[in-house]
Amino acid sequence: MLLEILQSNDTQAIEQEISKRFVRNMEYFHKTSPELFDALKDEPKQYNLLINESGINIINLATSAPVYPLENGRSSMLRVNEELSQSPLKNEKWRIHSNGIYLDKLDESKLPITGEACNGFIDLLFKYGGIKEYFLSKDFLPCTSVYGLLGGLFLEFIRERGVFFHSLLIFEEDVEMFRISCYFVDYPALFASVSQGACYLFVKDLVNRFFIRSFFSRQKITNNFLRLEISLYDSPKMDSAKQIINEEYASNARGWGSFEDEMVGIGNTLQNLPDKKKKNYFLVNPKRVDMPICVVGNGASLDENLAFIKENQERMIIFSCGTALKPLKSYGIEPDFQIEIERTDYLHEYLEPVLGKTPLLCGNMVNPRALNLAKERYLFMRGGSASGYMFKSPYVMEFCAPFVGNAGFGLAAQLGNEVIMCGLDCGYIKGRSKHASGSAYGEEEASIPAGTMRVRGNFEHEVYSDALYLLSAQTFTQAINTLKPKVVLNLSEGAYIEGARPTKPHEFALKANKKSKFIKQIKSYFSEDHAVVFSDFRDDFCLGEVSEFKSQIQASLEAQIKSKKELFAWVDRVFEMSAKKSAKSPYVGILFEGSLAHICQNLMLAALHLPNNDVEGFFTEARALISTALDKMLLRYKMLASRY
Repeated sequence: MLLEILQSNDTQAIEQEISKRFVRNMEYFHKTSPELFDALKDEPKQYNLLINESGINIINLATSAPVYPLENGRSSMLRVNEELSQSPLKNEKWRIHSNGIYLDKLDESKLPITGEACNGFIDLLFKYGGIKEYFLSKDFLPCTSVYGLLGGLFLEFIRERGVFFHSLLIFEEDVEMFRISCYFVDYPALFASVSQGACYLFVKDLVNRFFIRSFFSRQKITNNFLRLEISLYDSPKMDSAKQIINEEYASNARGWGSFEDEMVGIGNTLQNLPDKKKKNYFLVNPKRVDMPICVVGNGASLDENLAFIKENQERMIIFSCGTALKPLKSYGIEPDFQIEIERTDYLHEYLEPVLGKTPLLCGNMVNPRALNLAKERYLFMRGGSASGYMFKSPYVMEFCAPFVGNAGFGLAAQLGNEVIMCGLDCGYIKGRSKHASGSAYGEEEASIPAGTMRVRGNFEHEVYSDALYLLSAQTFTQAINTLKPKVVLNLSEGAYIEGARPTKPHEFALKANKKSKFIKQIKSYFSEDHAVVFSDFRDDFCLGEVSEFKSQIQASLEAQIKSKKELFAWVDRVFEMSAKKSAKSPYVGILFEGSLAHICQNLMLAALHLPNNDVEGFFTEARALISTALDKMLLRYKMLASRY
C-alpha cells in the first residue's frame, strides 16, 4: 500500500515504488493518450516532486517554495492528503451536490401511472426503515469531480482502500502537476475502479463542453444527483471549468417528459391529421427564403426590441413564439406566424382573445381546440417527442425544446439564411421581471430565483440561468451549428448564445423587400397530402413493437440486485436500453423514455435513504411496482391503438 510505504520514511523504498508507478503510467498513456504522453516527457519548468529530510513535497521551481507548508520542519503533504481521503461523503473538505432533486411524491392526477410507481417507492422506503440522510457503503462513491490534484495522493489512498467510483471526472490545469500525480496514482488501476467508460480526465486545456455533456448524459440518471466534488486550489481556468461542469450538470436534469405527456401528444396528433373537414397543412421539404426571419420571445428585453420590430416589420418575417403574441399586438405589430408547441388545454384560453387572423405554425401535438381557432393552420412534426416520429415523416423538425422559442428559432434557422433573435433572453436579467410587460403573466417581481447560477450576458447586464434555461441555450447553439444559417443576430439582453452575434438594432439595417412573396413561399412548403408528409403507416399502429419493448424492460427487472452499487449499474443498463431504442425507433423509445427516467431516478433516491447497503428486499418489491406500471402503459396504448 502506498500510504504505508510513504509513512515508513524509507527514502530508497519510496523512490523505488513511485518510480515503478511513473513508468507504468507512462506506458499506459503511451497506449491510450499519445498526446498526453508526449507532454509528460517534457522537463519540468515550474513544479517538480521533492523528497528530502522534510518528507515528500511539491516544489515551485521559480520560487523554491514548497507547495505544501512545513509543520515543525516536516512536509504536510502526506497528512493533508490522508485527511482528504477519509470518508469523502462525510468529509467537510468535500462538497455534495444534489441538483435540487428531492424525494417528493408526484401528483398522480397528472401522472397517474408514472406517479403511482414513483410514490410507491416512498411507501416502500418507510417499510424498510428509511432514514433522512443518504447512505452509501464505504467502498462505493457516486459521481465524483476532482478539480486539481496537487500530487493526487488522496485519490490513490481512496482507490487502494478498494473504493469504486460510479463515475469520475478529473480536471488538472497544470501538466507538471499532473506529471507529479503519475508518481503516486496508479492510473490503469484507477480507470479500472470506475464504471466502464465513465472516467474522464482533462489535463491543461479547458474542459470541452461536448465531452462534459457526454459525461453526464451517458449515465443521465445516476449522474443526475448526489455529485461529490473537491477542489484543491482556485484559478481563473479552474473557475471556468467549474462553470461549464455545473451548467452541464444542471441542464442534464431537465427535459425528461413522461409516458402520460407523450400519450396526450399522440392523441392530439391523430386529431390534427388533415382530412376533408379541416385544412391542416404539414411541413414538407423546407427550403430557405431570401428574407430575414425575426424570432420573438416573451423575455423581459422584448420591451426594448418592440420599436425595432415595428419599424422593420415589412423588412422581415416575424415568428411570434408563445406568449410574445400579446405584447406584439398591443404595440401594433402583426406577426406573420404564431408558433406554438403546447399540448395543454389552457393554450386555447390564451389564444382565443388575441390570435385574430394570425396564422398558426404549430407542432403536431398542439391541442386541437387551440389549433381550430386559426383560419390558417400549418404544422410541423416536432422532434424530441414521440408523436413527432409517428408514421416516420421525412421532415421532422429537431431543436424544438424545451421552450416554444426554441421551436420558433429551429424553424427560422431551417427556413431562413438570416435569423434575428428578439426577447429570447434565456435567463433572468438582474433588476428585471422574467417576461415582457403587458404579457399574459401580469405584474411580476424583479427577482432572481434561488438555485440559479450566473452566466455570460449577451450585453452588459447581469444574467442568471437555471437548468431549463441552460438546456434552452444549448439547444439554440445546437440548432445554429447543425442548420447553419448564414447569420444569427441576437438583440436580446439576456444570456449570450454561442454562435449568435450580440447586436444592437442601430448596428445594422434591413433592405426593403416584397414580403408577401416570401410568406407565400414559406406556406408553399406545407402539404395536406398524407402520402407526401408521412412514409410509414402501420396497420397495428406500432402495437407489436411497443409490446415487445415493454417486455424487454420487464425482462431486465429479473436481475438480482443486492447492493446500491449494483442498483446504480442496473439503472445505467435500463437507461442505455431506453436510449438505444429512442435512437433506433424514436416513436417507441421516447414514448417510454421519460417515465422510465423518472421511475429509475425515484427508485434510486429512495434506495439511497435505506439505512444499509442491502437493497435486495426493497428492489424485489419495487420491481413489482415497475412491472405493474409497464402493464398499465401498454394497456393504455392498446386502447388508443384500437381507436386508430
